[in-house]
Amino acid sequence: MNLTAKLGDGPHGRAAEHAAWIFYVIAALGSTIGQIWVGVQAPPWPDGLDWWWRAALVAPFAAVIDLGGVVTAAFADWRQRLGEAAYGWRVLSAVSVTVGVAINVIGHHDVPYLAAVFGGLGVFAYSVWLMHSAARRRDALRAAGKLADTAPVYGLAQWWREPAATRRARSLALAHRLPLHDSLDAARQQLRDEKRRAALATHVETLIRSRHDDPVRADIAATTLDLDAVAAALEAQADVPGWARVIGADLLPPAPPDSGADSDTAREPAAPRALAGPMPPADVLRRVPQDQASYDRWRQLWAELKADPAIEPAEFAQRHGISLRQVQWIRRTGMSGLLDSPLTLIDRIAQLATTNGHVPHHPASAS
Repeated sequence: MNLTAKLGDGPHGRAAEHAAWIFYVIAALGSTIGQIWVGVQAPPWPDGLDWWWRAALVAPFAAVIDLGGVVTAAFADWRQRLGEAAYGWRVLSAVSVTVGVAINVIGHHDVPYLAAVFGGLGVFAYSVWLMHSAARRRDALRAAGKLADTAPVYGLAQWWREPAATRRARSLALAHRLPLHDSLDAARQQLRDEKRRAALATHVETLIRSRHDDPVRADIAATTLDLDAVAAALEAQADVPGWARVIGADLLPPAPPDSGADSDTAREPAAPRALAGPMPPADVLRRVPQDQASYDRWRQLWAELKADPAIEPAEFAQRHGISLRQVQWIRRTGMSGLLDSPLTLIDRIAQLATTNGHVPHHPASAS
């Protein structure tokens, strides 16, 4: 049993139920008295008929009118619990209560106080009964698993600030039983992902259309593909750490200028840079060839890739008889600048060591 049913079965719920039934009895009795009052005075009774005989004759009909509204409303509530609309029972209930209220209001029109008291009792009692029965019906349906649990209360301020996120959070809370703050966090994340994926799908469609000169073929390709699925696959393949390294490399501070004491050294030709771009991952660096022939082959392939940056990696790999992964290694290594020099990586490191003064000492030459 859920929390709502437990609360309804608690001491506060039972006290409210008892108070409601006491109220119904008093209100119904007041409405019936008002109708009997009208029935004693309004109809053309014989002059010799005492008032209590009149009341006894009118009372059953007045009671039937009020009781009919309650009975038909109870039938309507029962059928609604079974999933029916029960329009007929509801209409009969409303008609019965309307007749009772009209008798009290019209019959006491000369005394506005009595018209308001007796007519108001009928309207108020019937309204409370409808809300009470509707609440009990919802509790019964929820306990039977036929009605969704209530969502967290987000408050007017939250609805005003983030109407879309709050509406999504309410649906997530009902579907996955999330608490208030967790549902809001999940809703905000979903909306951000959907916005980014929609923008990515738009760019994917533009790219697909640009690959076809024929507009009809472009429409077919863009319509056939599930652009949202392509966007989701691209998100899964995105190299987030790699982009973070590239952007972080651009944010590094510039190297400090050489001091005057090193002016003689500064006039010497500088050694070639070991790296012109962001450092590739370690698994790519391990695959850079160390022998001169294989290294020259990589430099040749990188030159072709630079000359035609729009070529598909798969097409390039098939053209040169290499794997797609090797094309990716060559591209990442070349973008870092490691293929700009004719020297291999080992030779360049040795040249840098020699330029910085780290020359091995030979005793023979010292003598």
